[in-house]
Amino acid sequence: MNPFGFLLAMTLAFAGWSALSMAMDRHYADVYGRGAEPAPALRNKLRWLGSLAIVLTFAVCVAMQGWTIGAVGCLGFLGLAGLLQVIALTYVPARVPLLGKRLALAALVFAVCWWLSLM
Repeated sequence: MNPFGFLLAMTLAFAGWSALSMAMDRHYADVYGRGAEPAPALRNKLRWLGSLAIVLTFAVCVAMQGWTIGAVGCLGFLGLAGLLQVIALTYVPARVPLLGKRLALAALVFAVCWWLSLM
């Protein structure tokens, strides 16, 4: 397992859960104040981006380990990222959107590093 692939899968999973959590009324209100709700267009955008990040996590895991181990590894990455997301939403909810954005940008860097290491 390539360390850049590991970091890429983990950052994609956490960024995906962050986007999906910000699409929910409850978590959005925790961050932006009581009664705040995401606009319908923003909600759809966050849902699509979160779903895309989770699908990309699956693709990275399958590319690293193959179909048999990669699918199980993806569940591990999603579970660990989900646990970290729950902890972040519990203790530092205001930082979750910023952390998700930074990890999404870090995922781009890890993707380039992973691609270069495969060559």
